[in-house]
Amino acid sequence: MDLSSLPGLGPKRVRALNEAGYRSIVDLLYNVPRDWVDRTRITPIADCKPDAKVILIGHIARAGMIRGRKSRFTAYLDDGTGQMSLVFFRGANHWAKNLTVGSRWMAIGKVNDYRGLQIVHPELQHMEEETAFEGGIVPVYSISEVLRESRMEQKFFRNLYAQIFKMPNLSVPNGCPKELTEYMGLKPVLENLRRLHFPVSFGDAMQGRLQLKKLELLPFCLRMAKRRRSLALRGRERAIDQGAVMKARAELPYTLTDGQDKALAQILEGLHGKKQFHALLQGDVGSGKTAVAMLAMLAVCGAHEQCAFMVPTDILARQHYVTLKPFFDAAGLRISLLLGATGTVERRSIVSELQMGLTHAVIGTHALFSKDVLFEKLTFVIIDEQHRFGVNQREALLAKGNYPDLLVMSATPIPRSLAMTFYGDLTSIVMREKPPGRMPIKTRLVESEKREDMKAFILKEALGGNRCYWVVSRVEIDSEGGALSVGEVKEELQSFSPEWKVGAVHGQMDDGERDRVLAAFAAGTIHVIVATTVIEVGVNIPAANLMVIDQPERFGLAQLHQLRGRVGRGQAQAWCFLMCEQSNTARERLAGFAGTEDGFEIAEMDMRDRGAGNLEGSEQSGAWVFRWFDWIEDQNLIQKMLDLSEEILDNKPDFDLTAREKIQTWYSELPEGNDDGIH
Repeated sequence: MDLSSLPGLGPKRVRALNEAGYRSIVDLLYNVPRDWVDRTRITPIADCKPDAKVILIGHIARAGMIRGRKSRFTAYLDDGTGQMSLVFFRGANHWAKNLTVGSRWMAIGKVNDYRGLQIVHPELQHMEEETAFEGGIVPVYSISEVLRESRMEQKFFRNLYAQIFKMPNLSVPNGCPKELTEYMGLKPVLENLRRLHFPVSFGDAMQGRLQLKKLELLPFCLRMAKRRRSLALRGRERAIDQGAVMKARAELPYTLTDGQDKALAQILEGLHGKKQFHALLQGDVGSGKTAVAMLAMLAVCGAHEQCAFMVPTDILARQHYVTLKPFFDAAGLRISLLLGATGTVERRSIVSELQMGLTHAVIGTHALFSKDVLFEKLTFVIIDEQHRFGVNQREALLAKGNYPDLLVMSATPIPRSLAMTFYGDLTSIVMREKPPGRMPIKTRLVESEKREDMKAFILKEALGGNRCYWVVSRVEIDSEGGALSVGEVKEELQSFSPEWKVGAVHGQMDDGERDRVLAAFAAGTIHVIVATTVIEVGVNIPAANLMVIDQPERFGLAQLHQLRGRVGRGQAQAWCFLMCEQSNTARERLAGFAGTEDGFEIAEMDMRDRGAGNLEGSEQSGAWVFRWFDWIEDQNLIQKMLDLSEEILDNKPDFDLTAREKIQTWYSELPEGNDDGIH
């Protein structure tokens, strides 16, 4: 229903609500309180402590505007037991007009201690002298600046919701069927929303939020459980070429780690089994996933079937091709490289040979999705750096075979809560070991004030034969945000000394030029490369053992972990320097990152810090984000909802046919189009 149908909302306020993201009554219903205040108790100012949430009632004793670099208005509330500073940085002129000396106010907020006790931007309510205090559990909403400018504060929203919940035929779309909520002992979504906007107690509000979390997580788990069951019904037993695997292992210049050995055995067992095999191979940076994937490919291709190995970048595709081709040649098998930049004649030849079955394996990027890329017998798909691809892209590649087996690989370790749900239909295989002889990477925070010292150190190391990546977040100059760009830092380093040669790589470069720069860096004719996150995957230069990351607060921890993994690939000691201001609010987060190399621990830290929506990149971010459910706080709910999903699929509640159809429609057809990839 349109917002203009609500009484008291003129065109100006409707525009402000639209600008704030509220375009319908349903949007407003889901604008739940960020907190609740117990107004049954007034705190004397004399009893206030730092960090306490308080309700104060008193008179304005004095007030005034403090001018400066950041002007603010301060009023002093006096309740007879003491005084509390009320500080306003936003809307200072507005409050200067209203908070007059002698007027009576109720102030609600969190007490801070900065040169005395104060509350910054308290919620205020004017009280006449004869007005009695009325207690209760009161919701507190997030108010954006655009809403504040239109005089839509806490009291406005409380009155607005009172009107909304009086509307006849009020409903929310895609609600859980009544039969299922009754079986679970839950209230409908709309009733739980009412409990959040108008709770009778704190317990009532918490119970409403818990029930909404369950109703949100359940359809996700139902789709995953159903997909997992469907895999058990498809597939066939296949012969695999163990001889090709043994021969290739013998030709490797190193011995597989125990982790690689166990992972390979688990994959080969799955490929040989009767049911369709879908697995997630998690290996921390440098754990040797590519070697395991290659051996699995040889097992399938050696049995005269075809494999497709999809990667996100041309650099990584070429690197894998160079690595794998000698082993395929030795086994008498053909492997091709298919990129967007592949020439027309060569592309036509590769596509033709794949369709006729003359080529056993292909490594490629998004070019593999093309409609003209067909296979004679595609039975195994490998997707590297899977988070770089959308669900639809992955499904498009799988559709080129007859229910092929799937191995998705991730060097961004996935927290257990996500692995149980988003990847719950995949067999989880984890490799934690790194090849023997590699030393831990030492990570240090460096204050920006020591930038000249940092450059002098890198110069000395570079002239001694070491090589360095200098990472920045931007390709082009950032005139507003202050982020350093590739060109700026390259020029800075070149100006520092004529003794070293500085190169640059970024995602907007021509592939050929980027490869030439990286080759010169590997050969030692370039000492330092200034780079963006284009080096995050697919760059393997063992002689590079130094990394400087400028303004690391601009990256997520999982991304920093990927970048750091570019060094430490040889036998020498590797260093990673995080250069940021001493006063940077992200230093605590960065110090936690510097203190561990465990990718799984870092993934948990990153999810706790940034939210699950940022862990896996923009292509799938919608799949990870819930409105109510929290991946860290609510992990204990996951197994309960998975167990309940199995009960529902087995129809243990004994729903009739009509109810079963309603439930299946509810969890199968979401407005987001099942972006989680669980169909």
